[in-house]
Amino acid sequence: MTCGYTADDFDGDAHVPPDEALARLAEGNRIYVEALDHHRDLSPERVRDLFENGQRPFATIVTCADSRVVPEHIFMAGLGEVFVIRVAGNVVGPTEAASVLYACEHLHTRLLLVLGHTHCGAIKAALDGEAGPLAPITERITAALGSERDPYRASVLNTEAAIDELRALPELAALEHAGRLMVRGAIYHTHCGVVDFL
Repeated sequence: MTCGYTADDFDGDAHVPPDEALARLAEGNRIYVEALDHHRDLSPERVRDLFENGQRPFATIVTCADSRVVPEHIFMAGLGEVFVIRVAGNVVGPTEAASVLYACEHLHTRLLLVLGHTHCGAIKAALDGEAGPLAPITERITAALGSERDPYRASVLNTEAAIDELRALPELAALEHAGRLMVRGAIYHTHCGVVDFL
């Protein structure tokens, strides 16, 4: 898909419609996968503007803490463009939910994306029954997976479980019902960089 965006179009705005925000993420991922140049504004002037005028991200992304999964790179986003919440296994607990509420209610992002990924260590631990230090996370993932044993399908189910947790929040449900928020899921393929939007 080619949307015809230039680097200037990625100067995030909290009032970007959710369909346009999703298109920006998809186009950014296309550029990333094709290894095209990254011409986002990371200048001292941009840093100063964000300090003086505040952040205006066009999307909120809940994703895994895995060091290979970096939304700002995956979607070719610059400073202040995406509000990212990272936690092992991209699970949603009280802290993550509070961060999402802040972004959607106070920063007015209109797209909320839960980004899972392939070859997730937390999902593998849940599938293998090896909780270890990730026990509080793998317990949630195990509940989401049920009897599923396929790793990719497990990533999808885990992402959908996080979406369900978020949609259960009355504040987010109200925003979505009013057409002021789109909630979507996606899976990042760690072997090639491609994002599947669910």
